Amino acid sequence: MVKPFGKSAHHGRTLTKGLRFTIALWVAALPAYVLCRHVDRTAPTLSASPFFGPALLGFTLLFAVTMALWLKRRPSPRAPGTSSRTGLFLSRFFLSLLLALPAGLFCAFLYEPAFKLMNAQAGLGPRSVEYAIVDKVQSDWVLDSPYWKNDFRWVIQDSSTLPEGIKPGCLAKMTIRSGLLGARWIQSIEYTVLK
Repeated sequence: MVKPFGKSAHHGRTLTKGLRFTIALWVAALPAYVLCRHVDRTAPTLSASPFFGPALLGFTLLFAVTMALWLKRRPSPRAPGTSSRTGLFLSRFFLSLLLALPAGLFCAFLYEPAFKLMNAQAGLGPRSVEYAIVDKVQSDWVLDSPYWKNDFRWVIQDSSTLPEGIKPGCLAKMTIRSGLLGARWIQSIEYTVLK
């Protein structure tokens, strides 16, 4: 215990439970990315990055709150009565928010495949059937539908799975399911080859 200005206070060097959980999330991010990066082949979603925005917001707020609570435990370098507690808390929270933003970006990017996999593996939503047109953009085979938002085109990751004789303009019948986290994912694709 230290005694700034004659008052007993916690030394502030120990980590709170929230900060330990935050560090565990940082450490687990890279293995989660390596283990789940194949998800675009096994459980692709009908959106480029459906979980990046919510994950960025969630991770950033979580990290900011845990860092602000840790900073609150540290002894204050001010004399009693010289500044308000509200101002000190706000300055610490905004500092925590500034530090948490890069960490939130890092975790949102690396945990995106894990969220896609969880969305598909636990998704028990009803099946629906949609149709798309096969197209080729430069060297990539894609599926395109006029009903998909923001001119989204789904890139076929493994072109070796395409049947022989496939060409632009062929029809693809996709079985779609709603996942646990709300994103729609492609369960299976059947191609109709034009003769």
